[in-house]
Amino acid sequence: MELVSFLLYILLGFFPKYCLGSRPWQPCYVIRVEGVTIMLDCTLDLFELLNFFPLPLVYSERLSSTPFCELNNFTSNEQSENNIFREIIGRILIDSLPLVRIPETKLVDFSMVDVLLISNCFSFLSLPYLFEFGFSGKVYATEPTKQLGRQLMEELCEFLYRLPTPSKNWRDESILQSLPECAVKTLTDVNSWKSFYKSDDITSAISIVQGISYGQKLDLFGSVQATALSSGYCLGSCNWLMETKYSKIGYVSSSSTFTTHPCPMERQSLLSCDALILSSLTNAPSANPDTMLGELCTKMATTLRGGGNVLIPCYPTGVVYDLLECLHTFLDNAGLVGVPVYMISPVAKNSLSLANIYAEWLCEAKQSKVYQPEHPFPHAEFIKSGRLKHFPNIYGDLGNVYQTPCVVFAGHPSLRCGDAVHFMEVWGSSSKNSVIFTEPGFDYLHALTPYQPLNMKAFYFPIDPCMNFFVANKLLKELQPQVLITPTDYLPSAAQTQKDTTCLQPEMPFYGVKRGSVVKVELASKYKKIEMTSELASTIFPQEINPGVMATSLSGLLTIRSGNNKLHPLPHPKPKNLWGHTNAQSLIEALKEVQDLYHILF
Repeated sequence: MELVSFLLYILLGFFPKYCLGSRPWQPCYVIRVEGVTIMLDCTLDLFELLNFFPLPLVYSERLSSTPFCELNNFTSNEQSENNIFREIIGRILIDSLPLVRIPETKLVDFSMVDVLLISNCFSFLSLPYLFEFGFSGKVYATEPTKQLGRQLMEELCEFLYRLPTPSKNWRDESILQSLPECAVKTLTDVNSWKSFYKSDDITSAISIVQGISYGQKLDLFGSVQATALSSGYCLGSCNWLMETKYSKIGYVSSSSTFTTHPCPMERQSLLSCDALILSSLTNAPSANPDTMLGELCTKMATTLRGGGNVLIPCYPTGVVYDLLECLHTFLDNAGLVGVPVYMISPVAKNSLSLANIYAEWLCEAKQSKVYQPEHPFPHAEFIKSGRLKHFPNIYGDLGNVYQTPCVVFAGHPSLRCGDAVHFMEVWGSSSKNSVIFTEPGFDYLHALTPYQPLNMKAFYFPIDPCMNFFVANKLLKELQPQVLITPTDYLPSAAQTQKDTTCLQPEMPFYGVKRGSVVKVELASKYKKIEMTSELASTIFPQEINPGVMATSLSGLLTIRSGNNKLHPLPHPKPKNLWGHTNAQSLIEALKEVQDLYHILF
């Protein structure tokens, strides 16, 4: 059958967008473009860990003596049977196996998601959960993101399950209603909280992730072309550019313009997008990372010179690579060369090794070291010289070399699980020691709650290289997208002025989104190429309406498949008996055809 190509102005200039993530810095979006359903990131909300009581590695008399919360309208026997909630300094903590919050699952049929595009190693920790809800699509991420993301999954899995911890039934409605009002405010939407996955789930999930390179163009079902662009945030992190024959959509998440170890942010390809999705700006907009790093080093030196120890609760990847590099330079200059540095994590060895393996994903200065030849990161030399030692846990070999004063990097940043809990217990009673928080994703005061009263000094120096609002506003002026989609929390409120630097100031049309929201993003309508069958073309008889201008009207059935638009003749209507009986089976089949056509178009 011959096809005739022509241009027709059709109103397909929109795409639906679903926001499934819990917080602005924990993105999970689903968009539908040219018939392809794309999920952008699937971040796991770990903030809920702060609602739980710590999991100590050894018995702690002090933690065990924390009083239980009295439940309203419960008898003494019922109270003793439900000793689940502990109360300390006006905050209620759940003494049970910690749970996490996954993205919203009720808005989207996950079995209909065709592709998942991952931005960085922190933004796909929910991947194993997706399969519970029918997801069977393709998953793309850079190779460092895939491998480092696995390290993050395995570390938290080890932290939560290495000791037998009972999971108690505390989500019963009668129990929750009996809690004090202060707990009701923090324990919200608890039925969306899930137990963390197991090791086998991680292996299965990682096995389907396909590694890609920067600039590699992915063909998504012949309709959309997706390209990963360096975001400058961490090793292997990227933004995404999605292009069709008629539109260009950019996704910018966790991006940085600072000169650190990753490849610098690629901006040129994102110019003049029809729509730009912007998320995951810095969690510490008023804190300059360079300034925070300087203050961290100053407090660390003061603690070490006073004979104290320093604990830095952290993730095993990301900013920790820069911290280790700066730390050793600082210790040399400060005359503290003999101070040992320990990194304690079940994945510490793998993480430190991977950083030096993926040289092509690093900034130019670190790439050049490979040809000298040197390790891109100096921590390899520090390990060889014995100045930096890594261990999977606090047992075994650590006891043979452990000496104080020292600096310890250990997880978890929430202080609810991992080896950091042990050091808080051991060092917390001495005012000589210090704990320094650098991860802005957790409220450090809430993290310290179960350890009160605390003699140990606590400092908060958030180091977040992601763009702040000032830099993001400059980027928007540079990129000039036609439409902006961004979390509602980033947009100005009625009380904020046009010069306010604590929010975005978009000069283009914008849409605000939050968890559970659905928006239909309107793009500038464009001419699209449609192929018309010769059968339909033979029925057209143009009439001259002006000298040299021919026009006609037509009706047809428009189908859109794999990015190709085709116009067919309308099916010949079957004779209908308006006064006869309705055939139920025929009606059902006709309705199914309408439903299928709706899914094709929208």
